[in-house]
Amino acid sequence: MSSSIPVISERPADAELHALSTISSLLAELPEDSQSRILTWISSRYRVQPAILSSSTHADGPQVPESTRQFPDVASLFVAANPSTGPEKALTIAFWLQDCLHHEEWEGFAVNSELKHLGHGLKNVTDALKALIEHRPQLAVQLRKSGKTKQARKRYKLTAEGIRKVRQMASFGAEV
Repeated sequence: MSSSIPVISERPADAELHALSTISSLLAELPEDSQSRILTWISSRYRVQPAILSSSTHADGPQVPESTRQFPDVASLFVAANPSTGPEKALTIAFWLQDCLHHEEWEGFAVNSELKHLGHGLKNVTDALKALIEHRPQLAVQLRKSGKTKQARKRYKLTAEGIRKVRQMASFGAEV
């Protein structure tokens, strides 16, 4: 991998082609989960929504989850779910990260960042996530903690019941 990216032309079309080629080459060297995180960051950083594949994909093509087809962005999901409490807001965003963006696990920081973008940031996202963990049936689980302090970053995942609850809140066509 070279440390500098040469510019091949001053024409915009050539520059775009070069950027696409360079990005494609760099992503090809990474595992799929890293590729997903990078593309999510890029779309967030440059405030663009990734193109959503139509539901009429070929049998051998990628399958798009119902949640992604129904809610093309986090704001659409949030409005449909209409969460009223801090834990419900965190649950809705966690669903977006896990089910729509395909993150196997996520941090409370990522949840609250999305909530802040929507104008619904939580004063203490950890308390909201703790409520989801303590809820019966359990809606989320803590997978691990990095560091020994109370403020260490924690990684979470929604349970099947947590996913079912958001689908019910957002009135998916799925069985609840």
